[in-house]
Amino acid sequence: MDAKSLNQSKTAQAVKLVFAVLILPILIGFVRGLVEQISRLEPYCWKSLYWGVAGYLLFHIFLIEPLKFYKRTQRFIQIIFGFFLPLFKVAYYLVPFWALVVIGSYAVLGKVFKIEGLEVLFFFLSGFIFTMHIVMVAKLLKVDELRKLIDYLFIIFIVLIINIFFFSANLKLYEPGFSVAQVGKEGLDLGVGLAKAIFDQLFVP
Repeated sequence: MDAKSLNQSKTAQAVKLVFAVLILPILIGFVRGLVEQISRLEPYCWKSLYWGVAGYLLFHIFLIEPLKFYKRTQRFIQIIFGFFLPLFKVAYYLVPFWALVVIGSYAVLGKVFKIEGLEVLFFFLSGFIFTMHIVMVAKLLKVDELRKLIDYLFIIFIVLIINIFFFSANLKLYEPGFSVAQVGKEGLDLGVGLAKAIFDQLFVP
Protein backbone atom coordinates (compact mmCIF):
# COMPACT_ATOMS: atom_id res chain seq x y z
CA MET A 1 0.00 0.00 0.00
CA ASP A 2 1.47 3.37 -1.05
CA ALA A 3 1.58 6.44 1.18
CA LYS A 4 -1.49 8.03 -0.43
CA SER A 5 -3.61 4.90 0.01
CA LEU A 6 -2.37 4.54 3.59
CA ASN A 7 -3.35 8.12 4.40
CA GLN A 8 -6.79 7.62 2.82
CA SER A 9 -7.25 4.45 4.86
CA LYS A 10 -6.29 6.25 8.07
CA THR A 11 -8.65 9.11 7.23
CA ALA A 12 -11.50 6.68 6.56
CA GLN A 13 -10.84 4.91 9.86
CA ALA A 14 -10.79 8.23 11.71
CA VAL A 15 -14.12 9.26 10.15
CA LYS A 16 -15.68 5.90 11.07
CA LEU A 17 -14.39 6.25 14.63
CA VAL A 18 -15.95 9.72 14.96
CA PHE A 19 -19.27 8.45 13.62
CA ALA A 20 -19.15 5.40 15.90
CA VAL A 21 -18.62 7.68 18.91
CA LEU A 22 -21.54 9.87 17.79
CA ILE A 23 -23.82 6.89 17.09
CA LEU A 24 -23.19 5.18 20.44
CA PRO A 25 -25.22 7.63 22.57
CA ILE A 26 -28.06 7.42 20.05
CA LEU A 27 -27.94 3.63 20.25
CA ILE A 28 -28.04 3.77 24.05
CA GLY A 29 -31.01 6.11 23.80
CA PHE A 30 -32.91 3.78 21.48
CA VAL A 31 -32.23 0.81 23.77
CA ARG A 32 -33.55 2.84 26.70
CA GLY A 33 -36.59 3.92 24.67
CA LEU A 34 -37.29 0.30 23.73
CA VAL A 35 -37.00 -0.87 27.33
CA GLU A 36 -39.31 1.94 28.47
CA GLN A 37 -41.97 0.91 25.95
CA ILE A 38 -41.63 -2.76 26.88
CA SER A 39 -42.09 -1.88 30.56
CA ARG A 40 -45.49 -0.38 29.69
CA LEU A 41 -46.78 -3.65 28.30
CA GLU A 42 -48.91 -5.98 30.37
CA PRO A 43 -46.72 -7.96 32.81
CA TYR A 44 -47.46 -11.27 31.10
CA CYS A 45 -46.21 -9.76 27.81
CA TRP A 46 -42.94 -8.28 28.97
CA LYS A 47 -42.18 -11.26 31.21
CA SER A 48 -42.67 -13.60 28.27
CA LEU A 49 -40.47 -11.40 26.11
CA TYR A 50 -37.62 -11.32 28.62
CA TRP A 51 -37.94 -15.07 29.17
CA GLY A 52 -37.36 -15.41 25.42
CA VAL A 53 -34.21 -13.29 25.64
CA ALA A 54 -32.94 -15.22 28.66
CA GLY A 55 -33.94 -18.53 27.08
CA TYR A 56 -31.75 -17.97 24.04
CA LEU A 57 -28.78 -16.78 26.10
CA LEU A 58 -29.00 -19.86 28.35
CA PHE A 59 -29.37 -22.09 25.29
CA HIS A 60 -26.33 -20.46 23.66
CA ILE A 61 -24.12 -20.54 26.75
CA PHE A 62 -24.94 -23.96 28.19
CA LEU A 63 -26.14 -26.10 25.28
CA ILE A 64 -25.01 -25.15 21.79
CA GLU A 65 -24.03 -22.20 19.62
CA PRO A 66 -26.37 -22.57 16.63
CA LEU A 67 -24.11 -20.72 14.17
CA LYS A 68 -24.24 -23.29 11.36
CA PHE A 69 -28.02 -23.62 11.71
CA TYR A 70 -28.39 -19.84 11.70
CA LYS A 71 -26.23 -19.38 8.58
CA ARG A 72 -28.08 -22.10 6.67
CA THR A 73 -31.54 -20.79 7.48
CA GLN A 74 -30.53 -17.15 7.04
CA ARG A 75 -29.67 -18.02 3.43
CA PHE A 76 -33.41 -18.18 2.78
CA ILE A 77 -33.22 -14.39 2.86
CA GLN A 78 -31.48 -14.78 -0.51
CA ILE A 79 -34.64 -16.32 -1.92
CA ILE A 80 -36.70 -13.42 -0.64
CA PHE A 81 -34.33 -10.59 -1.59
CA GLY A 82 -32.27 -12.37 -4.25
CA PHE A 83 -33.75 -10.28 -7.05
CA PHE A 84 -31.41 -7.46 -5.99
CA LEU A 85 -27.98 -8.60 -4.80
CA PRO A 86 -26.94 -5.46 -2.86
CA LEU A 87 -30.25 -5.58 -0.98
CA PHE A 88 -29.63 -9.24 -0.13
CA LYS A 89 -26.19 -8.48 1.28
CA VAL A 90 -27.65 -5.82 3.57
CA ALA A 91 -30.81 -7.77 4.44
CA TYR A 92 -28.76 -10.81 5.47
CA TYR A 93 -27.54 -8.89 8.53
CA LEU A 94 -30.63 -6.78 9.16
CA VAL A 95 -33.57 -9.16 8.67
CA PRO A 96 -33.77 -12.35 10.77
CA PHE A 97 -35.31 -15.09 8.63
CA TRP A 98 -36.97 -16.72 11.63
CA ALA A 99 -38.58 -13.42 12.60
CA LEU A 100 -40.32 -13.45 9.21
CA VAL A 101 -41.47 -17.02 9.91
CA VAL A 102 -42.84 -16.03 13.33
CA ILE A 103 -44.58 -12.94 11.93
CA GLY A 104 -46.11 -15.02 9.14
CA SER A 105 -47.25 -17.67 11.63
CA TYR A 106 -48.90 -15.05 13.82
CA ALA A 107 -50.64 -13.52 10.80
CA VAL A 108 -52.06 -16.91 9.82
CA LEU A 109 -53.01 -18.13 13.30
CA GLY A 110 -54.09 -14.85 14.83
CA LYS A 111 -55.55 -12.95 11.90
CA VAL A 112 -56.81 -15.67 9.56
CA PHE A 113 -57.88 -18.37 12.02
CA LYS A 114 -58.66 -15.85 14.80
CA ILE A 115 -56.95 -17.93 17.50
CA GLU A 116 -56.81 -15.92 20.72
CA GLY A 117 -54.23 -15.89 23.52
CA LEU A 118 -51.21 -16.23 21.25
CA GLU A 119 -49.42 -13.14 22.50
CA VAL A 120 -47.48 -14.87 25.30
CA LEU A 121 -46.03 -17.45 22.91
CA PHE A 122 -45.14 -14.92 20.22
CA PHE A 123 -43.58 -12.44 22.63
CA PHE A 124 -41.38 -15.29 23.85
CA LEU A 125 -40.47 -16.35 20.31
CA SER A 126 -39.67 -12.77 19.30
CA GLY A 127 -37.35 -12.30 22.28
CA PHE A 128 -35.64 -15.63 21.54
CA ILE A 129 -35.21 -15.02 17.80
CA PHE A 130 -34.04 -11.42 17.90
CA THR A 131 -31.53 -12.24 20.62
CA MET A 132 -30.19 -15.09 18.48
CA HIS A 133 -30.04 -12.78 15.47
CA ILE A 134 -28.06 -10.06 17.26
CA VAL A 135 -25.63 -12.55 18.81
CA MET A 136 -25.08 -14.37 15.51
CA VAL A 137 -24.70 -11.18 13.46
CA ALA A 138 -22.19 -9.81 15.95
CA LYS A 139 -20.14 -13.01 15.63
CA LEU A 140 -20.41 -13.20 11.83
CA LEU A 141 -19.38 -9.58 11.33
CA LYS A 142 -16.43 -9.90 13.68
CA VAL A 143 -15.15 -13.25 12.39
CA ASP A 144 -16.05 -13.23 8.69
CA GLU A 145 -16.36 -9.63 7.59
CA LEU A 146 -14.91 -6.87 9.75
CA ARG A 147 -11.72 -7.76 11.53
CA LYS A 148 -10.78 -4.12 12.20
CA LEU A 149 -12.34 -2.95 15.45
CA ILE A 150 -13.40 0.49 14.17
CA ASP A 151 -15.11 -1.01 11.09
CA TYR A 152 -16.86 -3.53 13.31
CA LEU A 153 -18.13 -0.98 15.82
CA PHE A 154 -19.32 1.39 13.10
CA ILE A 155 -21.35 -1.32 11.32
CA ILE A 156 -22.64 -3.18 14.38
CA PHE A 157 -24.01 0.04 15.90
CA ILE A 158 -25.98 0.73 12.72
CA VAL A 159 -27.20 -2.88 12.56
CA LEU A 160 -28.36 -2.68 16.19
CA ILE A 161 -30.28 0.56 15.64
CA ILE A 162 -32.11 -0.81 12.59
CA ASN A 163 -32.91 -4.05 14.41
CA ILE A 164 -34.33 -2.12 17.36
CA PHE A 165 -36.93 -0.61 15.04
CA PHE A 166 -37.62 -3.91 13.27
CA PHE A 167 -38.05 -5.55 16.68
CA SER A 168 -40.31 -2.70 17.83
CA ALA A 169 -42.49 -3.07 14.71
CA ASN A 170 -42.66 -6.80 15.44
CA LEU A 171 -43.89 -6.15 18.99
CA LYS A 172 -46.50 -3.70 17.75
CA LEU A 173 -47.97 -6.50 15.66
CA TYR A 174 -48.80 -8.40 18.86
CA GLU A 175 -49.70 -5.34 20.94
CA PRO A 176 -51.16 -2.41 18.93
CA GLY A 177 -50.61 -0.08 21.88
CA PHE A 178 -46.84 -0.48 21.58
CA SER A 179 -45.45 2.75 20.06
CA VAL A 180 -42.56 2.47 17.62
CA ALA A 181 -42.57 6.26 17.22
CA GLN A 182 -42.20 6.69 20.97
CA VAL A 183 -39.19 4.36 20.97
CA GLY A 184 -37.61 6.66 18.41
CA LYS A 185 -38.58 9.87 20.21
CA GLU A 186 -37.42 8.76 23.63
CA GLY A 187 -34.28 7.30 22.10
CA LEU A 188 -33.37 10.50 20.24
CA ASP A 189 -34.11 12.70 23.25
CA LEU A 190 -31.91 10.63 25.54
CA GLY A 191 -29.25 9.99 22.90
CA VAL A 192 -28.86 13.64 21.91
CA GLY A 193 -28.79 14.68 25.56
CA LEU A 194 -26.12 12.08 26.33
CA ALA A 195 -24.07 13.06 23.27
CA LYS A 196 -24.22 16.73 24.32
CA ALA A 197 -23.12 15.85 27.85
CA ILE A 198 -20.15 13.87 26.50
CA PHE A 199 -19.23 16.70 24.13
CA ASP A 200 -19.40 19.27 26.94
CA GLN A 201 -17.19 17.12 29.17
CA LEU A 202 -14.58 16.63 26.46
CA PHE A 203 -14.47 19.94 24.66
CA VAL A 204 -16.16 22.68 26.71
CA PRO A 205 -13.81 24.29 29.24
